[in-house]
Amino acid sequence: MPFFGKKTLATLGMLMFSSTAFIQQTAALAGSTYASSISECPQLTPRTTGPTSPRDLRPDDIKVIAALGDSIMAGFALEGINDGEGGTGILNISAVTEFRGQSWGIGGDDGAITLANFVNHYNSSLEGPSEGSHIATICHGTLCLDMFRNPKVDVLNAALSGAIAMNLDDELDYLIPRMKELPNVNFETDWKMITIQIGSNDQCASCLNPFSGEVTTEKFGGYIEAAIERIRNEVPRVLVNLAGSFHVSDVYELTKGQEYCRPLFNNPDAILNRVECSCFLEAGDALTRMDALSDSYNDQIMNVYNKYKAQESDQFALRYTPANINVGGFPLEVMSNVDCFHPGKLAHQWVAKVIWNTLFLSQAEFPEGKLEYDANQQIYCPTDDDRFRVD
Repeated sequence: MPFFGKKTLATLGMLMFSSTAFIQQTAALAGSTYASSISECPQLTPRTTGPTSPRDLRPDDIKVIAALGDSIMAGFALEGINDGEGGTGILNISAVTEFRGQSWGIGGDDGAITLANFVNHYNSSLEGPSEGSHIATICHGTLCLDMFRNPKVDVLNAALSGAIAMNLDDELDYLIPRMKELPNVNFETDWKMITIQIGSNDQCASCLNPFSGEVTTEKFGGYIEAAIERIRNEVPRVLVNLAGSFHVSDVYELTKGQEYCRPLFNNPDAILNRVECSCFLEAGDALTRMDALSDSYNDQIMNVYNKYKAQESDQFALRYTPANINVGGFPLEVMSNVDCFHPGKLAHQWVAKVIWNTLFLSQAEFPEGKLEYDANQQIYCPTDDDRFRVD
């Protein structure tokens, strides 16, 4: 999602499926059991031999976890506004903070419901999760202030608030050297998982933005492919988990006229997300064009996936996770009340569970239809025979 022109939060996807259909479909997994907390899932039996390829990876084989993306992955505004602490309204410090330790993909705060903590449940020596929070680190096109990163907090969370696909190379410039310098990591032999989620800001930048020429379908696909190629060439023993694009436009109608979104000057139409996503200022046809762009981004992502699926090796594999989320059906309270653009903590927790569950499904097993928010979403407990699926 954007921040000062950064990316739009809200919606991880568009290929969507209902929670009921998702549970029924995933229940087909052998010996499938679900839990309300990862702590309730039994540990896996230690393996006598290590994995032979990315197709043979279990959660306990992952020693290093990392992430690329935008303000969603950075955990921007995740806690919302905390009145009475550090100011009020948009001047509150929470309004400009990235809560990286609670990011759905790589947060490592104690008790946080995140993909990283799910993996950590099975491998307590996991390296890379981000912990804590700091003021947002902004990067949007050529305006990149990544020199203000906080490596102690970020660790291997390379995401930057405001990032578009062209900034993935900037993020890899940070990620790869940082990964090599971690003291408890053997860069050559340890297995790694890198999650990538980008595209919200790209959609918003297609309107009234100096970088609109960098967010075309072709440019987006090129930047995604370049990032995957660089990882394949420079990072040994890695599974890349590439998430799809979602319809950011759904946020517009969801938040329209809502007091929860703290409209400026008591004007119900003056919500901060109207400024963060320039297409929201135009609405109408601009939202339709955003949807078409998101769909074309997914076509590009699928093309990249199909290309690298054919180039799988004993060192590298790419999996594609559709972001099939009906953001327009979100309860408003799962959004951050900072701007009603970024996902709040509840949304991050739910996405972490959904993405985790899909890691054990093949492409053919992904349910069709929209995935609706479910406050009681269960977590899949893998068995000894389960592997992260890359087909």
